[in-house]
Amino acid sequence: MKQKVNIVIEEGIIQSAKRRAAEEGRPLSDLMQDALVRYMRKKEATTQERRAAYHLFCERPMRIPPEQLRYVLQEDMWNL
Repeated sequence: MKQKVNIVIEEGIIQSAKRRAAEEGRPLSDLMQDALVRYMRKKEATTQERRAAYHLFCERPMRIPPEQLRYVLQEDMWNL
């Protein structure tokens, strides 16, 4: 069963989505549902996300207490 939701999206993004839906000849709601389903199925980080994480944690010196580092390493950020 489908349910109506209200969300706030940047104007440029919604305009691009409307154009894409029109080009594909389908309702905007179907396009957005497909995008959300793909996002929810996403299990691994993209190459860009991995590079950003490497840069943040490996290329910069950081000082973090050992207990905080253990917490970050144990946290499963991809398990939604």
